[in-house]
Amino acid sequence: MKYEVFARINQGDDTLHIGTVTAQSDKLAQMYAYNTFDEEDWNYLAVVREENLHEVSGEQPEREVVAGE
Repeated sequence: MKYEVFARINQGDDTLHIGTVTAQSDKLAQMYAYNTFDEEDWNYLAVVREENLHEVSGEQPEREVVAGE
């Protein structure tokens, strides 16, 4: 599975997309991200499965969104 990696250096800074990792599980993705992007002392480092990343456009949704979708 492909994971997008996000990080920030200091609390209050913007969270930035810093790259991707490929792993067979969420735990492995966390380990790969930690080891691959260890050039900074990150305050926050997160991985998100590519399939769970949803683009938000400037367009109004066509229907009402139900909680949990």
